[in-house]
Amino acid sequence: MPENTLQLELHGTMVRALRGTTPWGFWLRLLNEWGADGSTPGASVEFGVERVVGHREWLRPACVQYSVRIEWDDALRAVIQSNQAQRRALGVALQTQPVLSEEAVLARLEGSRFTRQLRSFQIRDLGKVLALDHAANFSVPGAGKTTVALAAYEAERTAERVERLLVVAPISAFDAWKSGVGECFAGEKPTIAVVGTSIPDGAEILVVNYHRLDSRFDELAAWVQEKPTMVVLDEAHRMKRGWDGTFGAASLNMGFLATRRDVLTGTPAPQSPQDLVALLDFLWPGQAMRVLPQDALATPTPPDAGHLIADAVRPLFVRTKKSELDLEPPNHFVIKVEPSPLQAQIYDALRNQYAGQFNVPFNDRARFARMGRTVMYLLEAATNPRLLTAGSDEADDFQYPPLHVAPDTRLWDLIKQYNEVELPAKFEQVAALVRTNAENKRKTLIWTNFVRNMPALQRLLRRYNPAAIYGAIPSEVSDPRAEITRETELARFRDETSDCWVLLANPAAMSEGVSLHKTAHDAIYLDRTFNAGQYLQSVDRIHRLGLDEGIETNVTFLVTAGTIDEVVSDRVAEKAARLGEMLDDADIATMTLPSPEDHAAPIDVADVAALLQHVRSAP
Repeated sequence: MPENTLQLELHGTMVRALRGTTPWGFWLRLLNEWGADGSTPGASVEFGVERVVGHREWLRPACVQYSVRIEWDDALRAVIQSNQAQRRALGVALQTQPVLSEEAVLARLEGSRFTRQLRSFQIRDLGKVLALDHAANFSVPGAGKTTVALAAYEAERTAERVERLLVVAPISAFDAWKSGVGECFAGEKPTIAVVGTSIPDGAEILVVNYHRLDSRFDELAAWVQEKPTMVVLDEAHRMKRGWDGTFGAASLNMGFLATRRDVLTGTPAPQSPQDLVALLDFLWPGQAMRVLPQDALATPTPPDAGHLIADAVRPLFVRTKKSELDLEPPNHFVIKVEPSPLQAQIYDALRNQYAGQFNVPFNDRARFARMGRTVMYLLEAATNPRLLTAGSDEADDFQYPPLHVAPDTRLWDLIKQYNEVELPAKFEQVAALVRTNAENKRKTLIWTNFVRNMPALQRLLRRYNPAAIYGAIPSEVSDPRAEITRETELARFRDETSDCWVLLANPAAMSEGVSLHKTAHDAIYLDRTFNAGQYLQSVDRIHRLGLDEGIETNVTFLVTAGTIDEVVSDRVAEKAARLGEMLDDADIATMTLPSPEDHAAPIDVADVAALLQHVRSAP
């Protein structure tokens, strides 16, 4: 290596810096600027590529000061040059808001393998997607985001910009991608494969879930680097934690290796405008804070944040609104369920126990987590008090211990008595609704956030041969030899000739990716959390593009009177209204009414205020 030369090499998503004979002053400056995570000053050090790409403005003046020459390897030079080009392209997109005409869109697909007829709004969305180097599709669930993404891939492949497609999606969405390829392409269709214990040979399109993207990252990174590849994040809100989360870090790292990047989600910011930062940083690495207005990212969220964010990101995303699908709006029914005297006593005793316990600042992390557990206990007491002494199931999104109840206390006696003699009032209501639907030859989809409700519901509704999809039911990907899988349960429920009249679903396992609008038109929410994103996703399993004309869709919420159920309804409506404002789509707010969020503690700062008001108003 020539004297005073710093050598930089790209290995996967890590940059290795070889000091050579560069001055110690320069080397220590490099360790400080790029953050060596406590590494001792040796002959070499490694950094994440994002640090080098996103923070290199100090490098040129430092090289001049210390007379250092940089020797980039070809792979890293390509990443740097690509990032510079993307910065320029982003600036142009923000200023010009490019879009292709319908004629130009159809010309891009003419003579290709893509033959599915696109709706007018899909052609419009595709025109903007193809006009951008990287794009976000925030259309409502059921608008055909998969179809538009496959069309964009084929147009880019025909233009010789990409040769492969990597799709990162939850397992529940795999079926949509496999069936989408079958429905969108004719002739020599692209081969599509799911990443299991290995990466199948010869596949043009790979589908992988977020867990395996991380655990199989090196192999997938090599696959993406072999040929120009388009990477799509489906249900991209799952990586919203960015570099702070496993899904986010793997997704952002893969973004550096992709030729083209797209994100798909109908709920891009279910909790906060800050949720958009990671999505934009995937599309345009390191550029999110350049795009998003800082005032709108403050905590607490300012009242005008929705408008500020929408104005800032509008050039970079497409969105088909619910009203554009020409669907009849679903019928919303709220059934107020009166708790039995014993259940009401349990709930009031529990609420009294919490009143006055949270007199500390909300930013105390331990207290915040405790409030999350409080939410779950209150929701259990409002739905099925039998769950209180069981704790969360290992498949639940949010893990919490069983409620600690001291023996020989009034609450202990009440819960013991309840477990011996009562059937939850909501269960009785569910049984009645299912019976009516079955008598009218209508299948029913039942949602519950508590996995431990599933066995009891299966016993209660056994005459209707219920199918069930939740954490304990494996997918064909995770256990291809299992007798009962999520795929077989879905098939049983979808079979028009079967006697399976009910599907029991847990939002954590099935709120995304699955289409049931040809099978079921009645959904019952046994319970809901503050997770507005999951709620919006779950409704659209049965209310989406392709619904037959004249079909009535019924959505029923069971709300136990005088409980946290009522608080959740108000808060979810507020969050969905904010999301609708952000995307300039009032239909989202309408969807959540009259009462209607992540894979973490099921509560945010604003939820805390509502929770405190509820528990402090205990009788």
